[in-house]
Amino acid sequence: GFAPALRSGFQGTAVSATSAPGRMTGPRMAEAWVRVVPSDQVAVNRQADNLVSGTAVLVGRYSNGKVWAISAKNSATGTEMFGGRVDESDLTIRDPQWGTKYSLVNGEVVGKWCPSPPVLGALIGAIFPPTGVWVPQVREQGGYVEVLLDVNAKAEFEKKYWKGILDAQGKADGGYY
Repeated sequence: GFAPALRSGFQGTAVSATSAPGRMTGPRMAEAWVRVVPSDQVAVNRQADNLVSGTAVLVGRYSNGKVWAISAKNSATGTEMFGGRVDESDLTIRDPQWGTKYSLVNGEVVGKWCPSPPVLGALIGAIFPPTGVWVPQVREQGGYVEVLLDVNAKAEFEKKYWKGILDAQGKADGGYY
């Protein structure tokens, strides 16, 4: 799993939540500002990652003191983005494994997809299509770096696979077979 690769022992908690009022059909979203790490753990030009509400988040701080956040997993193979080089001139982070640059503004791929290492990167780039990564809204408040995310996303995703205790993929009603 991804959790052992995370370096912080801090477990994020929701500090405020909003959801759409009234009657809803379909999945219920509950957006909340979630604490990722204490602000003092993210010095200028440094990074920190954490698993919060089932979501792997990487945060960092530009040289001007402003914080940024992005998915802690790259889109090619899901390996970690921690340690990727941030280029402040074009607001990108370079994936340390495959060399892909992602925009810190919108998560889109910037430039060549999986350019390194030369042979293996090209193979991975041929297998997996270029895909951007998630970039949440980020802020500093109350001594923490926080991101805005749907704290129910994991439960909503898993709901269609689990119908009861020890049941997976419709085994209780035969829907999987």
